[in-house]
Amino acid sequence: MRKHDNQGFAGSAERHLVSLEPPARMPGVDLARGLAVFGMFAAHLLVTADLRWSEPGTWSGIVDGRSSVLFATLAGLSLGMTTGTSGHTDDPRLSLRRRRLRVRAALLWGLGILITLTWVPVNVILPAYGALFVLGAMLLTLHPRTLFLIAAVLAVVMPFVVGAINQVWAGSGPEEPDRLSILLGWHFPFPLWTAFLAAGLGTGKILGSTTADNRQAWQLLAAGTALAVAGYAVIGPIGNYFMEQRAGAGETDLPVWLLSNLQDRPHSSGVGETVGSGGFTLAVIAVCVLLGSTGFRHIVWPIRVVGSMPLTAYTAHLLIWAAWMFGEDRTVTGTDAMDGFRALDPFWPMVLCVTGGCVLWLLLFGKGPLERLLTRVSVAVVPQSGSHSRLP
Repeated sequence: MRKHDNQGFAGSAERHLVSLEPPARMPGVDLARGLAVFGMFAAHLLVTADLRWSEPGTWSGIVDGRSSVLFATLAGLSLGMTTGTSGHTDDPRLSLRRRRLRVRAALLWGLGILITLTWVPVNVILPAYGALFVLGAMLLTLHPRTLFLIAAVLAVVMPFVVGAINQVWAGSGPEEPDRLSILLGWHFPFPLWTAFLAAGLGTGKILGSTTADNRQAWQLLAAGTALAVAGYAVIGPIGNYFMEQRAGAGETDLPVWLLSNLQDRPHSSGVGETVGSGGFTLAVIAVCVLLGSTGFRHIVWPIRVVGSMPLTAYTAHLLIWAAWMFGEDRTVTGTDAMDGFRALDPFWPMVLCVTGGCVLWLLLFGKGPLERLLTRVSVAVVPQSGSHSRLP
């Protein structure tokens, strides 16, 4: 009986291992997701430097802002890979997918709010994910060229819209803006972050095409690099300069205010950041896809495992942090809970713990627990039969 059980475990583990390999999955995409997760770990758990590209000693700051942009872009990429290069609005399968995606959006939003209520002192991205998935459901049928055009327009226009909204909120008192910020995940303002989702959708449709090969990845790398240079070396420095001038000019100097919205600082929602970080993200995805098509994918297999269940990994590190706060009676946000946890040097223990947990879960059960839960709930709420579908 024991021998039979061992054979059963070995067979199950082998099936789960195969599920991470082509053609079931694209290894480079899982690698990029894993890097995004670890980048967010670093942004939360490490004290990073202010990034200056010319100073290697500050390169730890590369995780700030860019990790969450990569996380959001990959969400769009995942949607695009399973949709195809085009779609028809009257396709019943697409309608089913859209409704299930809205259910996922609601679940992600709710999970994000619950995590926020633990008072973990980070800006939780999941409420913004909920809003992005609702918008993503409306973009599923668009052609990649249209999606990239939408991303470009939003990247240029929305920084000024978000800047204006933030300016209005700043003058309306602290309590209501804070509440709205939590509910909407406004640290990642969805009108602007839809640009990253749309770019990811377009990228996913291209990379997920049956005719795709490494040429598309090389083209993506070239385009992403060019955008990163434009954002960080051309647009961003202009905005950064006028952001410094803005402190002395005040909010009433319209030209200074407008030009300050070109900045590229992390989470500034400036044009420079949107274009630069968007391009950087596309370049990272391209590099990961290229590496994933080689034997290198076996070396980074543990990172790919984490990338196969990014929601589980992301949530786990926040819940571990919340448990520490509860045990230490640190029930308020701010520098106390942030610095206290960072003082434990938790980054590498967290990486090893979460990676080990994800690997063990994959071998035993396959798909990540939260990923599995979202799938099951969305299928239960919106079943295959259209006559019995129940909209969220």
